[in-house]
Amino acid sequence: MAKLFLSYSRKNARPAEHLTHWLESQGHDVWRDEDDIGGGTSFSSEIERALEDCDAVLVLWSADSVQSAWVRDEAGYGRDKGKLIPLSLDGTEPPLGFRQFQSIDISKWKGRSDPPGAERIRAAIARISGLQSSVPVHQAARTPAREFPLRIVGGSIILILILLGIGVFVWGRLAADRGITIAVLPSPTSTDRAMAADYANVAAADMASFLPRRFDQATVVAPTDAGGQSSSYRMLISTDPHGAGANATLTLSDTDGRTTLWSENWSVPDAAAADLKAQVSATASKAAFCLTDARGGSTRLSQPALGLFLAGCTDLGDTKTSNADFETRFERVAKLAPDFGPVWEYLALSRSWVAEDLQDSSPAAHAAAVQQTRDAIATARKLNPNSAMSYDAEYHLIADSSSFRGLQILEQGAKIDPDDGRIQMHLADEYLAVGRVSDSVQAAQRGVELEPNTPYTRSVYILALVYSGEFSKAKADIAEARKKWPNDSAIDYADFCFRFRYGDPRAALELMPKAFNYSDAEMAPYRKLLAARLDPSPAKIDDAIAALGTQAPKSPLTRNKVLLALGNFGRVEQAYQLMEDPKFQPSIDRSALFRPDFAKIRADPRFMQIAARLGLVRYWRRTGYWPDFCASEQLKYDCKAEAAKYPG
Repeated sequence: MAKLFLSYSRKNARPAEHLTHWLESQGHDVWRDEDDIGGGTSFSSEIERALEDCDAVLVLWSADSVQSAWVRDEAGYGRDKGKLIPLSLDGTEPPLGFRQFQSIDISKWKGRSDPPGAERIRAAIARISGLQSSVPVHQAARTPAREFPLRIVGGSIILILILLGIGVFVWGRLAADRGITIAVLPSPTSTDRAMAADYANVAAADMASFLPRRFDQATVVAPTDAGGQSSSYRMLISTDPHGAGANATLTLSDTDGRTTLWSENWSVPDAAAADLKAQVSATASKAAFCLTDARGGSTRLSQPALGLFLAGCTDLGDTKTSNADFETRFERVAKLAPDFGPVWEYLALSRSWVAEDLQDSSPAAHAAAVQQTRDAIATARKLNPNSAMSYDAEYHLIADSSSFRGLQILEQGAKIDPDDGRIQMHLADEYLAVGRVSDSVQAAQRGVELEPNTPYTRSVYILALVYSGEFSKAKADIAEARKKWPNDSAIDYADFCFRFRYGDPRAALELMPKAFNYSDAEMAPYRKLLAARLDPSPAKIDDAIAALGTQAPKSPLTRNKVLLALGNFGRVEQAYQLMEDPKFQPSIDRSALFRPDFAKIRADPRFMQIAARLGLVRYWRRTGYWPDFCASEQLKYDCKAEAAKYPG
């Protein structure tokens, strides 16, 4: 039984009552305010206690409830605590901050029998509350029947029981086959068993924190429990320290350890500086996730296809392996197992990266790579219509950012699978580029929830906080990330970006060598920019901006760097002179326009003219998603009225 909190508008009392009765029939304890849910501005103590005590928050979105500050508060609590289960009563889109969560549609339900999406509701409650999903068996209503001889009736019953027994046996075998249990253990061959046990405990905890969310039949067995529980797979961690350095090995094998499925090795001169424990843990989680892809579906891989798939899947995104090598690996798996859906998803993604690499080379080679990617996408979606990764691949094929097609594709992918972390990270970038800053933060936060053991995902969230102006939260999150990844380059970069434009310039100077592998000459303009922040005299600002513009002065990258600096130092007129250059406009980094230091530039009505030329006004009109700054900043103009001057 789960404790459920039901949030709804007073005007939706009837469907809320229907849902309450159905949830209670499933054995759950439902709390709902029957007096008044609308129009509050803060939680009452009773409601706050109920929210804190509940296992899940079910929100009924409707045209009425999206207008209720009270419902938004309750939904926000559920979202922030990872307890939110959104349901839709009439197809109304949820308010900003909740659109990345796919709602379960119960609009056609009249309160009789099970609601539409009943299985999804049960599964969501089970997943969030940590309970086992169960489907109650209701006794069928008796209907008048013809009289048959007792012998025939008895024989029929026996036959039904036999068939039922066979069905239960087969179902049990299939269910057990789909379930995956991974025991994480220190290797007995480790020269330092205590170190190996420490690494294994961290890896098991990290793995257990996210793996069951992506595959609900996955179980992680920690080292302390490994002796009393059986497992289908073993993850052995071996460590061999030598002075400050260490060697480490991860080995994934079958249950008895006789067949090695995949392994990874590390050798570092300084285990602390390299964050070896965090690297081993993150890789173990990634390998476990790839194993659920390979062994969790209806098509199972056997060796050598399984080994090839695990190697390619686990290394995905590793800069030491070329995109062409990833493509080759997955092509080999596809030849060995052409009906295995996940490999076509990974093949589509790796091919999309190859196509990106060829974008500025031969048009014929690029066109061929794009077609190969589309072929893989089509196969992936045929084998698995719910493949979000295929939308990630399609997103990488979009060359014309002004069409906003990329954002549309990502939103389609997120709707199909709201639990895909890669989609959420891309959405964070794309939402910022159209001024949907709060949605950018929510998508990045969702990405961290889905992939908590990846420093890159965490860095995306930190940058989303920074570019939304939530500096206190960004600083706190950087400090928290440093505890887990004290020397990670992705966290270094996010920290530097914050300090460079908004934080302590002296700290940015110290971080610069970690964040960039630049020569002294290449870093000289950035040092001048930091010196100008310490002493913002007009002469020093002019000198810094001039130095920044000397590196490939006509390149879009350089001109965008200059634009960022102009915004950072409040040089409004110079910024507009640059943005009004028709040769530069197609290359403007739109995400820069919605950062905190561009507030002075946005305060000028000319901003809407620039936005119209970049296609932003057309996007805002078509979607109804006007940028956050129109409501959150003290503007001397009305966004919609000013935008109306620029049809398109």
